[in-house]
Amino acid sequence: MPIYLDIFNLIVNKKAVIEKYSGGINQFRIDHNIPLSEINQEDDELFSLGQMNADQFDLDHLISSGLSFDAENQKSDDFTIVYRYGNNFWEVNWLEHNRVFAWHIETNNELKIKIAEICEMNVDDIEIQMEKGNNLLRTIRLEGSNSK
Repeated sequence: MPIYLDIFNLIVNKKAVIEKYSGGINQFRIDHNIPLSEINQEDDELFSLGQMNADQFDLDHLISSGLSFDAENQKSDDFTIVYRYGNNFWEVNWLEHNRVFAWHIETNNELKIKIAEICEMNVDDIEIQMEKGNNLLRTIRLEGSNSK
């Protein structure tokens, strides 16, 4: 399920959290206030932590909690930082994005179609949908999905 991108986004592969993060998925949610945050998000495959500046991310906490980071080469296979208006800080083979939404490569094709539809809408159409209570600028889910 695609997640809406903020200015800077630290995107974490949930597989890495399950395998490596001390306390797993539930602890990650607690540590990053996922259920209550307006900015931090999750879908079936990813966590996304949003900030206004890249230097606000606490990489040391992620590393001390078990995620890997190659300090010499300044990269990780477990997470990356995506700058909405520029390049990723480093590439990972499990993530795609279009500068509005980011998604795991295993995301359902139906959701990828929804991304394209939203991204082709003009601002007025998005505003009309938001006035109806349909916030298109958030994590996109399939109808009936159980994800947070």
